[in-house]
Amino acid sequence: MKKLLFLSMLFFAGNPIFAQKQVTHMVMFKLKPDITKGDPKYIRAFALLKDLPNRIKEIEDWSLGENFSTRPIAYDVGLIVILGSRKDLNLYLNHPAHTEVANVWKEIADWHITDFEEGQ
Repeated sequence: MKKLLFLSMLFFAGNPIFAQKQVTHMVMFKLKPDITKGDPKYIRAFALLKDLPNRIKEIEDWSLGENFSTRPIAYDVGLIVILGSRKDLNLYLNHPAHTEVANVWKEIADWHITDFEEGQ
């Protein structure tokens, strides 16, 4: 029985049909009208956001930056988080460090997100 279980695990783990797909979590932040990038609230929020990869182990890759475009449709901050699976995304979103950062950003910005698996 143990041998059958082991062989089944090898089949499912090595079969691309059953492989977990990498997840990309993208966020675009638009600062509220009374908040500037020099505001202490923004400086704190950005620092907390920047530190998340040090606090959440599920993050595989991370890209964060401030917008330099002068176009009126541009957002102020962009974030891309790469996670190993939908399960890891759920762990990331519910992690206390993420909750803390999201609550700080709620005070200073509105945002839009998208979560997707590669190739979908």
